[in-house]
Amino acid sequence: MKTKILAVAFLVLSIAGCKKNDLNTESNESNKNLEPLERLTQGNQRFLDEKSIHPHQNKQSVLDNQDGQKPFAVVITCSDSRVSPEIVFDQGIGDLFVIRNAGNLISDIDMGSIEYAIEHLNTKMVVILGHTECGAIKAYINDKDGTYKKHFNHIDNIVETISQENEEIEADKTKPKATNYLGAIDANIKHSTKLIQDNPIVKEHNIKIVSMRYDVHTGKVSQL
Repeated sequence: MKTKILAVAFLVLSIAGCKKNDLNTESNESNKNLEPLERLTQGNQRFLDEKSIHPHQNKQSVLDNQDGQKPFAVVITCSDSRVSPEIVFDQGIGDLFVIRNAGNLISDIDMGSIEYAIEHLNTKMVVILGHTECGAIKAYINDKDGTYKKHFNHIDNIVETISQENEEIEADKTKPKATNYLGAIDANIKHSTKLIQDNPIVKEHNIKIVSMRYDVHTGKVSQL
């Protein structure tokens, strides 16, 4: 009798597992048919609703991408451990070409990485994803009278880069940076966005550029 009960239980679990796999397969295929921005926004909504489907996060996805990659979007974001694009957008292996550094800044190397994704991987959209509670922006806001210049370390280069952004300078004129934290975050995102928009290769390929901000308190991504 006990053996029969265990057999029935195993059968029920197996059927449930098969149904779940079928649903995930259908969701993955449906996800592929969406426009890039829709894939990201719907993925973030699934993440918020705790209904992530975790697409392309298995061994088969490794095998499918072993000979090449076709990411549908480039995401430039911060190195902050709380900001993981594949997780907050509910994407997987081969979906996103992610570039990360403190403050989601755009150096020549970062720009070269974007150009590579566009020219060689045929990626059609670039996302600049800033976030709340950004340490790089906090360092810029808390800096008094250029004291970062006295430290002589590489972190100072990050603060100096942010302080020289035209968008930050304009935002500071509107409202002092010490009381305009969110404005400083958005100004930094807008600066990176403009640099990418002005890139000749980006223009030539008519790439869609999207500015976004991730809220580390809620998990929500908002488009600016």
